[in-house]
Amino acid sequence: MRKFALGLGCAALVASATTSWGAVGVVFSDDFEAYTSTSGMNAQWAGFDGIFMTEIDDDQDLTPEVTGKFAFHPGGSVNTHALASPIAASATEWIQLTVDIYDNDTSLDPFFAANPEDKRMGLGLRSVGAATTNIVELGMWNNPFGAHHSYRGILFDSIGGTPNPDWQGWDMGVEDRDVNGDTIIADADNNGNLIIDPWEVEVDAPVNVFSVAQWYTYRATIKPESIVYEIDVDQDGLFDFSAEHIDIPHTASGFNELRFGSPSGVSSSGGGVTFDNVVLEIIAAAAPPLIGDLDADGFVGITDLNLVLAVWNSNVTPGDLLAGDPSGDGFVGIEDLNLILGNWNAGVLPPPGSVVPEPASLALLGMGGFAMLRRRR
Repeated sequence: MRKFALGLGCAALVASATTSWGAVGVVFSDDFEAYTSTSGMNAQWAGFDGIFMTEIDDDQDLTPEVTGKFAFHPGGSVNTHALASPIAASATEWIQLTVDIYDNDTSLDPFFAANPEDKRMGLGLRSVGAATTNIVELGMWNNPFGAHHSYRGILFDSIGGTPNPDWQGWDMGVEDRDVNGDTIIADADNNGNLIIDPWEVEVDAPVNVFSVAQWYTYRATIKPESIVYEIDVDQDGLFDFSAEHIDIPHTASGFNELRFGSPSGVSSSGGGVTFDNVVLEIIAAAAPPLIGDLDADGFVGITDLNLVLAVWNSNVTPGDLLAGDPSGDGFVGIEDLNLILGNWNAGVLPPPGSVVPEPASLALLGMGGFAMLRRRR
């Protein structure tokens, strides 16, 4: 059975198909280990339409590449698990949804017309009742941008806000491919020369349209006003790409149903995928950053001021706190100084005996020294 260390904010996986309740903790977790047959999953996943699997042998060499217990879904339907009660994100508690999906690379890339992608599969969390309102999904979708690994968030606020975002893909960059979708080999003739068939054309193809037969870990962190989507594509337990969408509040009804398979039961002629390690949990909301705390010691004081003064009137990497740019404009100047002085002594006080200059003293220093410092024109 394969397991990942899923990074910050994700609790350890618990026993198969367990449910616990509380302000912070695992709401539902299923690693499929407790089942012995497909019918056994019906108690947790209503309408299961797929195959209960204990091994994966994609190359059919009679040696499984992956062993364990997991669920393969062929597409065209959806399996659901109703939560005991709805959950919703708040200012102090966020919702986190994580899943491992094994894509066997049976569906080729939409970038090449001869090999159309039509794999539409994923794990979803939504509010189901008189009307479906809040929807979050992770998986694959042949969206207009040609991304293979995708995410979706359709959240409606109390006055019927605009759904955003519908299916999107992570920006994973581009790479050289030929028209068959094969990676261009830079030294094809061993002499440093790139050899391309004259009948083929080299293209800069988005990496996200290409699927590799392996496990992928998807995660969505749902906050009151935004969602952070993440994906781990190299099986190291660290998330490689992320995207945050803001100003998409969900209704107070929250979420009451988990599901996996084809989103909304749509077709998936590109084939199915294998699911494992479904985790839905409530996590403590991260504390907002302390404005002016450039050295991240939890206190705004002299060390933060020194970071600004050390590079005064300099151009730096925009937003680099250790380079003295809390304003994020790429220049260390009066704006950055004001952010520190405006929050002076905020946070946890240093150990007893530490000397902390008062803002009034700094003001005197400013009158005698800062006036001589050149400001950006």
